[in-house]
Order: sequence, then C-alpha cells, then structure tokens
Amino acid sequence: MDLERVRKPLEWKEIFDSEEFEKNYHYAGNDLGFCYDKEATKFKVWAPTATSVQLNLFRTGSDDELKAACIGEIKMERGDYGVWSCIVKGDIEGIYYTYTITSNGCTLETADVYAKACGVNGKRSMVVDLSKTNPKNWEKDYYRYDSSLQPVLYEIHIKDFSSNIHSGIKEEWRGKYLAFTQKNSTLDGEGEKPTCLAYLKDLGITHVHLMPVFDFGSVDESSDSDQFNWGYDPLNYNVPEGSYATDAFDGRVRIHEFKEMVKSLHEAGIGVVMDVVYNHTHNTESGFQSTVPYYYYRLNEEGKFSSGSGCGNDTASERYMFRKYMVESVCYWAQEYHIDGFRFDLMGLHDIKTMNTIRTALNELPGGEQIIMYGEPWSAGDTPMGKRAVPALKKNVEYLYDNIAIFCDDTRDIIKGSVFDKLDPGFVNGKKDLEEKVESSVCAWCDDKADFHPRNPGQIISYVSSHDNFTLWDKLEYTLKPAPRFSDHDRKIVQVNKMVAGIYMTCLGATFFQAGEEFARTKMGNDNSFNSSTQLNQLDWKRAYEFEGLIKYYKGLISLRAEFHGFREKNREMVSNIKFIKTKKEGMIAFLMKGDSKKCDKWNRLLIIYNANEQKYHLKLPKGNWNILSDGRKIYKHYGLLERRNQITIYPKSVMILGEEQEE
Repeated sequence: MDLERVRKPLEWKEIFDSEEFEKNYHYAGNDLGFCYDKEATKFKVWAPTATSVQLNLFRTGSDDELKAACIGEIKMERGDYGVWSCIVKGDIEGIYYTYTITSNGCTLETADVYAKACGVNGKRSMVVDLSKTNPKNWEKDYYRYDSSLQPVLYEIHIKDFSSNIHSGIKEEWRGKYLAFTQKNSTLDGEGEKPTCLAYLKDLGITHVHLMPVFDFGSVDESSDSDQFNWGYDPLNYNVPEGSYATDAFDGRVRIHEFKEMVKSLHEAGIGVVMDVVYNHTHNTESGFQSTVPYYYYRLNEEGKFSSGSGCGNDTASERYMFRKYMVESVCYWAQEYHIDGFRFDLMGLHDIKTMNTIRTALNELPGGEQIIMYGEPWSAGDTPMGKRAVPALKKNVEYLYDNIAIFCDDTRDIIKGSVFDKLDPGFVNGKKDLEEKVESSVCAWCDDKADFHPRNPGQIISYVSSHDNFTLWDKLEYTLKPAPRFSDHDRKIVQVNKMVAGIYMTCLGATFFQAGEEFARTKMGNDNSFNSSTQLNQLDWKRAYEFEGLIKYYKGLISLRAEFHGFREKNREMVSNIKFIKTKKEGMIAFLMKGDSKKCDKWNRLLIIYNANEQKYHLKLPKGNWNILSDGRKIYKHYGLLERRNQITIYPKSVMILGEEQEE
C-alpha cells in the first residue's frame, strides 16, 4: 500500500476504510504524545501517510512572548504502524513543541493532537510534569456517588457562573476556574445570601455539568478584552481552556486551577460532569487534518467534509484510531482530573459501538462505574457514517449500554412547547390532548408507547431547558403573554414555572436543568447566545434573590427526590410502581407511586396531581393517611395530615404532591 502518493480525498477515504489499512496501520499502543522523564522525554505521533516528521522545540508558547525562540529541530524516525518517534535527552519540562509534518504533498506545522498541555491559544503543545500541577492532597480527592441512583444535574458555563458584579467573588477570579474555590461568597459580599459555590451546596444538586472546558478556539486567550463564547469549537481535547485561568500563557496554570476547581466542588459534595464535543473540531485546519489528512473526518460523495454537526466538519468515530482517541481522552480526564461524568454533544453523530466502548473503558477504571454518561441523541443534519455503523440516535437508545443516558426532547417539548417555535405551547401553557404523552414522560418513556425504547429509566434525562434555545422563563413569556416583558416579576409566569419543575422533577429518569432556571433566568428573548455578551449570558445573582420563592420551590423538589427512592431508581421495575388515576378532566393527570420501606422511604406512596387548567379542581383521595407535601405553590417542611378528608382541591397551574404515611 503506497501512502506516499498525493491523492484526492475520496481516494484516501477508500484506503482508510480498507482491511489492509486496518491491519497494517491501526496502532494499539497508549503512548502517543509525549512521555516525560527528568532524564529524557520520548515523543510519538501516529502519521502513517507522512513522508517526514520533525519535532520543533520552543522556549515559549508563542512568538509574542519575552525570550521567544526555537531551541531545537529534531527529525523523527518512522516505525511500525505509521508511528514516528524521537527521544530528547535531559529535563525539558516546561518546553513547548510542535510537529512539522509532510503528507499528501503539503508541509504543515501543527500542535500535538495528544497534547496534555499547551501555550496561549493552543498553537504549541507543552511538556509538563503533571504531578507538579496537583493541588495539595489531590491524591485524597474523590467524589462518592451511588451510581444506582439518578443524579440531579445543573448545567453551568464557567464565565456565566461568577462574572456578575453582585456574585461576591473577588474581582480577579470572576469568570475563572478559581471562582469555584471561593467557599463562602454572598450577594454583594454582604454575608447573608449565598452565591456561587455556597449557593450550589445549599441547592442540593448532585453534579454540576460544566459547558466546554477543554481548550477551544473561539476566544483569544492573549487578550484582556471581554470575550464570550460557549466553547463548542474544540482545539485541544485533552487540555483545559486557558481563558478561564488567571494566566493563559503558562500552560501549567490552567491545569492546576482546573484541578483546584474540581477539588473544591468535591469538598462541597458536588460531582463534576464535563461537556465533551468530539463530533467536530474548531475548523478543518486542525491538528488532526494536518497530521493524517482526511482520516479523522467523514467525507460526503463529493469528497467534501460532511456537516451533520452544522459546523463544517464531522469526525469519524467509527474509524479505529479516532474511536481509540475518544476512549483514551475520556479516560484521561476521568483519571487525571477526577471528572465524574461526561455529556456528549451531538451524540447522534457518534456510533453506538464507540459509545459502548467508552462506557466499558470507564467501568474498568477504579470506581469507574459511578462515572455518569449521557448525550444528545440527535445531530444537526445527515452524516455519511461508514462501516455500517449504527448512530447513537434516540431511535437506537435500546442498543446503548446501561448507564448511557439520552436527553429526552419529547419530555422537554411536551411539557412547555417546541424549542424551535417560540409561540408553540405545551401541556402547561395551553396545548390540548397531551395527557397520554405526559404520562409517558412520567414513566421515562419505558411504557412502550413511543417509537423509541429505553430499556430502563436510567437511560432518560428529564429536562425542559439547557443552554440551547430559549431559557424556560423566556419561553413562558412568549407563550403566555401577547407582549413579553422578560425582566418583570410576573406571578402567573412564576406559578407556571413551578408547575414545569414540578412535572419533570416527578418524572422517572435523571433530572437536569439550566443554571438560573430556578430563579427565572432570562436572556431577553435571545435563543442562541453562544457568542453574545457576558452581560446577557451571566447569572444575575441579584435577580436570584428577587425570585427566592422559586428557588425554595426547586430546593424542595430536589430534597423530595432525594427522600423518595422511586424517583431516583434506574431499574425498569419502577414503571410498574406507577398507577395512573382517571381524573375525567382535560389537562389534569394524577398517579400513585409506591415507595420502598426497605430503603427507608418516609412515604408508603405518593399521590401526584398535575393541573394545567386555569381553574381549580377537586379530586377524590384514595384510602390512606395522606399528608400534603406540596400544594403546587410551595413545598412544606412540616407536613399536614389530611384528617377525615375524602377529596383534595388542586390549584390552577400546579402540581400537588401528597405522601401516604408508612404503616408502623
């Protein structure tokens, strides 16, 4: 097989998909990148189509820094499976490097796709002794979570979290990793109302879901100007983003501060989920394309990069070396950074085999079974997935292994309306004939009434809002008012917001919500704020305490979920513990859910009633000693026994929750 010829993209595709290439060039070793030692550092790069590879060493991460200079150029030697290598003697910790690779008739300089550290803006990789980046007592850091139970996930962007002037975070840490390490921040620093980490701890969530924190390409790390981007444009997959560090030039700082953030969250009893975006890269001038042209990406019939991601390039997870890359990358973050979970962006662009291989690899790590995995079971468009691979789409959820969950867009849109039409309502805001689908949402779609078939509730994420599309508050403003006024404190909208939360938090499956949903977060009607201002995107901590009643309602629901195992169990048998009651009222749903005395549930059964109507209604109570846990307006800490009552009044636009006492 002649790999030194210049070929067209589709010719390369045919070669890369051949059994001969697979046999001769698939490298099984786990030592690509650099292997550091004080005595010598070894470099390895997989570049089977290259005719020459050169290692370049630099004193700094960019040419704009003081004392910038190239301090060495070393020819690398080709070995088996297309792996090029060289050894640099002496202690070169802190030195930056690139590769110059000649392949397919072009010579390009590139960073190392296996880099573990990099300089400013990720253009040069860095040799680093990772043990020197560890916080004090890092070896004792851990987060213990019972993986048999469902998590409560809170999606947050690093810069959104603490940039607000009312956050109480010291100014130099606002919008940075280190904001998560300030333990007792309060609104305006006045010492009364908790913000940031202290607020999260009080809220009761189990995990924070961090929007992209790997090194991405849309923000200039060398600039002090205020820039904002969600970060869904990967540059260096195995390196933390530098703009969230206090120093983006020294590649060790971002690593250390990221670990400090994780450690602080773990100390607060909160796990860390990382949003990973392996389905596309920042652009096609990436290290992948420079290293092995056309291998890492899918091509359409015209030989052009496919764009099922909507970003101009789709990576090829079905190819052995990129699947292996994804597996190793995820395991690296789990081991080196103590990451507790992974959310896969546009997971529908990846194949089932790759996702299951990642799950298996995580399970094999110490404590790896408690690491959670979930993703978006869709794509932004078609993609030419090769080798008869099966995409990880919602319709194929039954082929995913246990403990790989999917976001359920059906639950999301049925409750409050389509994300693609701002005026389209759902169950809570006026659409009719949705009762049966709401019941399926309660059962985490394990009732076999849909065209997708999760094997158990553990495969479903119940949610209504995330960073994409409108915030929940803005969606409700659009659908419930002729003229939205997003900044207002509208009691009617607050009550509907409570109803939305009351529904999806009493559904089986994992619970997920966007940061600030619990205090009426608004982006003033903007449904795609990925590169809008920090001012628009940041959490408004002053607004949070203007909606303190809404926050308390969310806290109460989270606490109730924690107390009642039925909500949090992953096994399919939980569906049989739900019994729906015929209410004979349109827009009203009622059901009983059995508890488990063996797991110390306080309640023998819960009675949950959804009333989406504008009127109050009465419902006959089943026999039992019932306590009001929530009337839909607030959650009660001190429950009231309903003595001698045979019916209950359900307020308009509310979720009523009652608990039947366990028999002694």
